[in-house]
Amino acid sequence: MTAPRMSQVMVAKAFTRLPPEADKRAVVGRLAESLVAAGRIDAKDVTAIVDDVMKREAVGSTGIGHGIGIPHCRTGSVSGVLCAFGHSSEGIDFDSLDGEPVYSVFLLLTPPDQKEQHLHLMRSFASQIRKENFCEFLHQVAAPEALVELLAEFEGR
Repeated sequence: MTAPRMSQVMVAKAFTRLPPEADKRAVVGRLAESLVAAGRIDAKDVTAIVDDVMKREAVGSTGIGHGIGIPHCRTGSVSGVLCAFGHSSEGIDFDSLDGEPVYSVFLLLTPPDQKEQHLHLMRSFASQIRKENFCEFLHQVAAPEALVELLAEFEGR
């Protein structure tokens, strides 16, 4: 089985603007709700997903630097790998490793039995942010289609 790519698991309809006053829990909740609006998860699962992600956040911040946050977890609330995206023009305090605000947030949810896919996606994304211009282009993305195209382009490099 071929490992999935971020561009393939990104739910284009789960693209949302994040309010600057939002805290980490509110951001995760908003991204989970965008997956509900996209028809990819049930509304009844939002609280469990937020709790699962926040348990993972307690281990260490997923504000990885360069203005990017990638809260993630393996959760029984999803049946397949899903990714939602949120953007903040003003930046959000996400307890980032570099102490800087976060402008782009990816919520990555993976079923518990897909550990290898989860790890592959995290490694793949980590390699993307090291590529020249990726973060700059990412923070300028204004539409879901542009985000998927950007991810696909950099995955091909």
